[in-house]
Amino acid sequence: MLATAMLALATAAVAAEPTPAAPAPPAAAAAADPMQQMVCRRDVETGSLVKAKKTCHTRAQWAYIDDTNQAFSRDLVDSTRSRSNSN
Repeated sequence: MLATAMLALATAAVAAEPTPAAPAPPAAAAAADPMQQMVCRRDVETGSLVKAKKTCHTRAQWAYIDDTNQAFSRDLVDSTRSRSNSN
């Protein structure tokens, strides 16, 4: 029910926006590349059920962020394991 209401609101919002007469070529090129598509994520604050922050990046930026975070986590775990055995 909630999903249906949200879909109806999103459809109404898109229908209410005026369409430009001629889209710019760079926008068309960006739309053709799926890695340039904007994706938003909702990060819920720890300890809260309702407080959240919305962050938007392109798919390429999210891939870089995710890879960097995974590499950092992997390095942290590896360094922790090597230190605990030396004592």
